[in-house]
Amino acid sequence: MSIKLKYKVYEIMDTDFLKIYYKETIKEAIKKLMFSKRDEIVLVNEDDVIVGIFTKTDIYKMRNSKESEFERPAFDFSVNDIVKVNYDENVILAKDIMIQKNLGRLFVEKDEKIVGIITNNNIRDRFYAKVEDLHIMTEEAFDNICEAVCICDSNGEVIYWNKASEKLYNLKKDKIIGANIANYFPNALTSKVFKEQKAYKYVLHQPVKGKEVFLSAVPIFNKNNQMTAVITTDKDINELDKLMDKLKREEEKSKYYEVRYKEQIKKQYSFSTIISKNKKVIEAIALSQRISTSNANIMITGESGTGKDVFARAIHDSSGRKGKLVALNCSAIPEELLESELFGYEEGAFTGAVKGGKIGKFELANNGTLFLDEIGEMPIKMQSKLLRVLQDGIINRLGSDKSIKTNVRIISATNIDIKSAIENDKFRNDLYYRLAVVNIELPPLRERKDDIRELTKYFIKEFSEKENISIDSFDDEIYDIFSEYCWEGNIRELRNVVQRIVILSNDGIIKKEDIPEYILIYKSNTNISTMIENLENDLDFDDNIKKIEIKMLKEAINISKGNRSKAAKLLKINRTTFYYKIKQYGLEKLLD
Repeated sequence: MSIKLKYKVYEIMDTDFLKIYYKETIKEAIKKLMFSKRDEIVLVNEDDVIVGIFTKTDIYKMRNSKESEFERPAFDFSVNDIVKVNYDENVILAKDIMIQKNLGRLFVEKDEKIVGIITNNNIRDRFYAKVEDLHIMTEEAFDNICEAVCICDSNGEVIYWNKASEKLYNLKKDKIIGANIANYFPNALTSKVFKEQKAYKYVLHQPVKGKEVFLSAVPIFNKNNQMTAVITTDKDINELDKLMDKLKREEEKSKYYEVRYKEQIKKQYSFSTIISKNKKVIEAIALSQRISTSNANIMITGESGTGKDVFARAIHDSSGRKGKLVALNCSAIPEELLESELFGYEEGAFTGAVKGGKIGKFELANNGTLFLDEIGEMPIKMQSKLLRVLQDGIINRLGSDKSIKTNVRIISATNIDIKSAIENDKFRNDLYYRLAVVNIELPPLRERKDDIRELTKYFIKEFSEKENISIDSFDDEIYDIFSEYCWEGNIRELRNVVQRIVILSNDGIIKKEDIPEYILIYKSNTNISTMIENLENDLDFDDNIKKIEIKMLKEAINISKGNRSKAAKLLKINRTTFYYKIKQYGLEKLLD
């Protein structure tokens, strides 16, 4: 069995062996041995190299020696044939060496240094303790598998019978173990396996009348290639029928959920879900619908968060292509891994490659669409390889000479100025024209202010349903605040903000105070800028500064809900200055 029976020498060796200088006397060696639990003492030279070993057996051999003999160097009576074994060697091999050379111990070597010692006692006490643990673990494992397991020795006697066997045949282990299998199962395949010395797998069999099973019977051979046992695994055919019915039901359920999932994705990403009154967006939708069924590659440009992925999914779902849409973010994959992600690799193609290899995105997207997001971040070296694939439609997995033909439509997206990247030699001109047969440009949210109200309503409905939160009241002033904000993160930022205020709403009411502070501060700063513009014709410097300071103080107090420290922090002034200004302009009542 390939369970970890291959224990290494270092797992059972001793590292606390005794050492003495090889010129020390036998008397000194005996003294150290007598006051220790060891049976041997190691002799080392000036360089701490082992040159001999002196054992309690050697002491016994000297029992009739003269007293003067005990004053001689221990080295004179030591065994100098030092047999070593590698630190990582199998314990079984170490044991075999000790038997063959009639040794009681071996020295353990690592990096040309002696790091331990292994003795018969180690093998007896530690190794066989591990073997016993392994036996218990194996028996526990067999008792907890579903199949009935039986092991018979070369005489046909049952030596193992697990709990599943007891249940299947209603026969306890204490009754059958030690008995011949034929006494209870006249039709058992075991005797046939012993006779033919070959395995039978997944055979429909009837070991006893009325009990039909799927059975496998496999011979077991020892290291001398002698057959020593037969192991059988039985599965009740009635249980298999139940399992097949269950699998069929699960398959039907899986198909149902797959259909529902596709419907949901289609609903979520179809053109009908794109909300806009903006002329540019409407034109982008119309263009996308017109070219969706073609094979033309498409490049979608626009700032982050403008919905490039939504358009890509909608185009794919309207294309009629049978394959999947497979997405890859080119900026999220390290340059050295991007090629393997796109084209896949064979087993052993590089260090760290998974066993069996890996299929690439091109193969996954065959007969479908490959969405290359952040294409502008693709390294130049990788761009040339992508261009070659676009030209002939053929890929090669890393580590393979086999050409694979693919039918993939590319939709790419970028938030950078791709024309500028071409001018700066950061993007290939020829690749751009291959990818941007049709170019769709999406405007930022700040250029489609009329859409903010409808988008906000849509996201409120989406998250209130998803989070099971009923929103009964929404402050209309929020729409105005949202319309004045810059939305650098575009629709994605708006969506995240709406999700936050829905989750944090109290009793189904969303108020102005629920808006994140950075948006309110932006509005405040915008109002101040507007106010400054309105003061263009009033050139009284001191009077204008006074009006601006009062306005800023009131805004900060309002946002912080009267919290002095918070208001001072928003204004980026210390508290002393804040209190001075409040008193100067008579605004103390705002803090009551």
